[in-house]
Amino acid sequence: MLYAETNSTDPTWNLAFEEYCFEELRQYPKIMLLWQNANTVVIGRYQNAESEINFAAAKAAAATIVRRSTGGGAVYHDLGNLNYSFIFPAENIEDIDFSAAAKPMVEALRSMGVPAEPMGRNDLVVEGKKISGTAQRYHRGRMLYHGTLLFDSNLDILEAVLRVDRQKILSKGISSVKSRVTNIRQYLPQYTVQDFWRKLVDYFAAAYGLQKYQPTRADLDRIAQLQREKYRSWDWTMGEAPEFQFCNSKRFPAGRLEIRLNIKNGSIEKCKIHGDFLGLVALDELENSLVGVKFRYPDVRKVVEEIGLSRFLGGISAQEFLACMFT
Repeated sequence: MLYAETNSTDPTWNLAFEEYCFEELRQYPKIMLLWQNANTVVIGRYQNAESEINFAAAKAAAATIVRRSTGGGAVYHDLGNLNYSFIFPAENIEDIDFSAAAKPMVEALRSMGVPAEPMGRNDLVVEGKKISGTAQRYHRGRMLYHGTLLFDSNLDILEAVLRVDRQKILSKGISSVKSRVTNIRQYLPQYTVQDFWRKLVDYFAAAYGLQKYQPTRADLDRIAQLQREKYRSWDWTMGEAPEFQFCNSKRFPAGRLEIRLNIKNGSIEKCKIHGDFLGLVALDELENSLVGVKFRYPDVRKVVEEIGLSRFLGGISAQEFLACMFT
């Protein structure tokens, strides 16, 4: 089995590295990766970031937001978490046994005294609490099966960044399923996360044999290109989100403001504004000015600051308008 490390904690690099191994290193039938991300929220392929992430909490935690290429729910990564990836042949997608895919990691954990077991299709649990969420992707006769290992993660931040006000968002994407989580370290108090990493490498080396992957300059250049063009791209992270509807209202000193949006391909497709503010002119020009604008703070701010809100919304300021839309 080929064993690879990304030598980075940048989630955009790590996801590009993993995808390159999965799609390009076809000369190696079986590949294993272990890797870490600094503070990151990773959303599933078919999710809306807006319906999964508390952006204020993510900003406070200095968390990067990225989209992965597999399905499933949103997860939080920090340096107390260890990620693993298994890549293996799967000629017939209908015959894939996900319990068999989970078995190597379950056995590795049990060898250390952690009583892990699979639950459902996507989780590994210990005493009923989730320690690992997994996801899968099939491509040209190969399967990518990857997951988290909560070893010593900050569970308070995890809870904060993945808690959102779902009344604001009516999403057509896949929603995360909330589970009780715990850290593995309570079962291995003598280990740091780096000790745990080394123990996993030792186990898989003994059980399966590991050949260390040494990427070439050409490999690294292609990974960097994938990182730049895909995983650092707003179009991939936000523009690829399924269509959704947004509605929020706030009361300000100058009146109540309600904003309703349809979002498609990450941009505002339709905008309607309501409230009891003392505007002077019809709202059509303001609403139409936002159609086609990317649903992100800098783009909307540019429009509302340039158009002059006072004639439309009376005493409601641009800052208040943006607060209604983004907090």
